Amino acid sequence: MGMGDELMAAGQARMHYQQSGQKVLFVDRDGAPRWSEIWEHNPYILRQAEAGCIQLCNAPKSRPYIRDKNKKTCAWQPFPLVAAEVFFTEEELAFGQAQAQGAIVVEPHTKVPDSNKAWPWERWEHLVSYGFDFVQLGPVGTRVLPGVRHVVTSTFREAVAVLAHARAFVGAEGGLHHAAAAVSTPAVVLFSEFISPRITGYPEHINLYEGKSLYGNGARLPCKQCRHSMLAISVEQVAQAIESILRSTRPAQPFGSQYARLESSDA
Repeated sequence: MGMGDELMAAGQARMHYQQSGQKVLFVDRDGAPRWSEIWEHNPYILRQAEAGCIQLCNAPKSRPYIRDKNKKTCAWQPFPLVAAEVFFTEEELAFGQAQAQGAIVVEPHTKVPDSNKAWPWERWEHLVSYGFDFVQLGPVGTRVLPGVRHVVTSTFREAVAVLAHARAFVGAEGGLHHAAAAVSTPAVVLFSEFISPRITGYPEHINLYEGKSLYGNGARLPCKQCRHSMLAISVEQVAQAIESILRSTRPAQPFGSQYARLESSDA
């Protein structure tokens, strides 16, 4: 669990704020306030309690989409998934625009290498041979797919700023697919048997899932079903999904430019 969880929390805050007008303070299981860098400049997520705010417990070991968890499995439960908002500085947006250059962000890595959510590296290599204009994000030392331009991003926020100006995103379920939803970048998202798009999938994305279970099996140990479900997603399927996005019309004004104005107006 990581930045994807924090973006899901930001979506939860967005929903509460839109419904009630109350700002949100996130707390851990002990009631202590918590903060994430991805919430910077968000006008409705608080660092400390203030009058009229609502406190929500959304933290490691207490996530609303996890019903139960042990060493072997996570048991998922449906919850209202709402796309987050990310509020960038003008400098972050300028960096993102300069680096994205209208390319497709590809993310072949998962948080845990060769995890139950991973698509085989050789499939990613095959995909990039199709000739799409791909860019890959990450710090110095990131393993980069052959022939793909690498944009060095030192923070997750920098990566999301690039994503905000990208033509599309393709990758496995994880932090960047939540970020793509937050910045309204079209996405092709690969889901394994580990977790289903019924739990963490956004309807505006193309979600590829060949698993058999309704919500996913949540396997935390090496899982044959998870691997088989990812192998069932072909390179051709992913390429066709990307092509369908490229044929569609993207909104003329990405969310990113609105965020810059919002922050400037608060200065």
